Amino acid sequence: MSTEKRAFSRLFGKKKKEVALSKEHKVALSLVDSFNYDYTSLEDETGRLSYSVEEWYDEKFQEFYEARSVLRDVYINNSESFITVGDVSGDKEILEEIRTKAEELGLEADDVYPDWQLHFDAIEYLDYLEGKFDDQVGELNSLGL
Repeated sequence: MSTEKRAFSRLFGKKKKEVALSKEHKVALSLVDSFNYDYTSLEDETGRLSYSVEEWYDEKFQEFYEARSVLRDVYINNSESFITVGDVSGDKEILEEIRTKAEELGLEADDVYPDWQLHFDAIEYLDYLEGKFDDQVGELNSLGL
C-alpha cells in the first residue's frame, strides 16, 4: 500500500468508534442545550447584523443624507424661489374690484374677465399650497432638520 493510500485509509477508512458516555459526560453535554443561540442561529443573527452594519447602513445613510440635503435646501434654506400669496395679494384685490364693478353693471365677473374664476381659484390654491408648505417646514424643523 502506498503512503498516500495509507494516509487516506487512516483518515477516512476507519469507522467512528462508539463511545460510552459516563454520567458526568452526559451532564456536560446537556449544557449544549442551554445556549441562548445555537451556533447556526448565532451565525444567522450575526449575518443579519453584519449586513446591516457593513452594507445596508451606508447605503441607507447616503440616501437619507441626500434627501435631507435636498429637503433642507428647499424648505429651510429657501433655495427655490416659490411664488407666495404676498406676491399676488394685489392681484386678488384687482379680481375683487373687477367682480364689484361687474356686479354694479349687472354683469358676472367672468363676463368682464373670462379667466376671472380660474385666476381667483389659482390664488386660493396658492394660499392652500403655501399653508401646506409652511406645515412641512414645521414638520422638518421638529425633526431637527
